[in-house]
Amino acid sequence: MADSPDPPVGDLSGRIVWLCVGGASLLRSGDQEIRTGYLKTPVDEVRVSRAGLPGDEQVYETHGGPDRVVLSYSTEHYEFWRSTLGLDFPEYAALGENFTTTGLTEFEVHVGDVFAVGDAVVQAAQPRSPCHKVAARHRRPRFTIEVARSHRTGILYRVLQEGTVRVGDTMRLVAREPHGYSIADANRILIDRRDVDGARALLRVDSLAEAKKAELRDRIAAAPTDRKELS
Repeated sequence: MADSPDPPVGDLSGRIVWLCVGGASLLRSGDQEIRTGYLKTPVDEVRVSRAGLPGDEQVYETHGGPDRVVLSYSTEHYEFWRSTLGLDFPEYAALGENFTTTGLTEFEVHVGDVFAVGDAVVQAAQPRSPCHKVAARHRRPRFTIEVARSHRTGILYRVLQEGTVRVGDTMRLVAREPHGYSIADANRILIDRRDVDGARALLRVDSLAEAKKAELRDRIAAAPTDRKELS
């Protein structure tokens, strides 16, 4: 859990730098072609609904759903990857995100944080679990692992109130739950399958995405009996 005190509601905010959507297309990786919705192009505004964003398409059923409507990624991370790995990132949608933001990273945003943005209201539901397409896009075989271990994964949001979002809009924190788990904290627990105690604690966060709760339940069920009895 984060050691720093929580900001008062309303004091945490960020800004939409780019808005991007994309239909299914082909991503070339070596001599392979991968069908993906990862390659996105910018738009000036988008209608955010519980069913998704017009013009945005998910290739796999598990990549969509109510807890995965909007993916955000921070421009601060663009600079991190450019400086640490020398990656030549584009200006937008480098990690396949819909919202490219500034001021809101996985280390400040907590699971369940509710943000007003444009006419919409969204809630942080889970860290993004990067797949092999992240590595394929940037032609770096270990990049998926590097993204996950850095906790700079991106944030997946559910939609609480539908509305229109425009480039330049502010994302302003309007509600926060008292549990204290940031998105980065949640990712740290989710990728460490040995952390049964952390899994039990994170499972108590009601707003965590249902798919992640299922992962945590499976981990707890598979834990040795003596570990179960200690909790």
